[in-house]
Amino acid sequence: MAFPNLLSYSDYRQYLRDYYEVHKAANADFSFRYLSLRAGINSSAFYKYVIDGKRNLTKGSLLKTCAALNLKDREAEYFENLVFFNQAKTLQEKNLFFDRLTKLRGQYETRRVEREQYAYYSEWHHAAVREMMACMVFNGDYEDLGRRLAPPISAAKARESVALLNKLGLARKDAQGRWTPSDPVLVTGGVRGVKEIEDFQLRMLMLASEAFVRFPVEQRFMSSTTFSVSEDTLNLFKRRILELKSELLEFARKDAAADRVYQLSLNLFPLSAIPESHGAP
Repeated sequence: MAFPNLLSYSDYRQYLRDYYEVHKAANADFSFRYLSLRAGINSSAFYKYVIDGKRNLTKGSLLKTCAALNLKDREAEYFENLVFFNQAKTLQEKNLFFDRLTKLRGQYETRRVEREQYAYYSEWHHAAVREMMACMVFNGDYEDLGRRLAPPISAAKARESVALLNKLGLARKDAQGRWTPSDPVLVTGGVRGVKEIEDFQLRMLMLASEAFVRFPVEQRFMSSTTFSVSEDTLNLFKRRILELKSELLEFARKDAAADRVYQLSLNLFPLSAIPESHGAP
């Protein structure tokens, strides 16, 4: 079991749970009592209660916990703000600590697609071809490459995609003749109103609707929720969605055993008129 990376967590209780399980698996003598002793806390079940949500960390126990977990500098600061974020009582407090967490976590290893590279979004399959390269040994069999996509594309289209990716610097051929993505993760940098990107998103929405018919339920995950919110909460939702996407991109970047390509589309839009005093979301 891999040691948990604190900076990838958005829930400190889950981090403590994973920390405990990893150490317990490595050493059967590791216990909640031992963890409490390391923290100088006179309660053998203290961390069990914290993990189960029955107790909160106070400023004092938080500092002791950082010492017990050997968290220093950036990690200690991140853990402290994570605790405050999870235990915040108001939306304003959550926003404050969320901003701090985002700054401490920093930018994942991503590459922003520049304007001259927007041709990448002109067809849905360019992105799929690029990601498929990370899931297979591709040495130039365009028919096989195209056949692996869903829906499949022709060998000619697969060849065009590879040529475009190479031209844009988004894929490269190594010394052994294998094609691979030139960057681990691509992002648009949050730009809006670009026709190529909006067309790409619309095509992906069409593929999402077709997925209900083309794939069994165990191979897809579709969910929708309707709720009423204020403008402040709406803005928090947007920021949390971006945070979630960043976390998933990081998981994808670290996945050395990737064997399939998936598309995630998150949509948040109004089902009622927007009060004129607030303007468009």
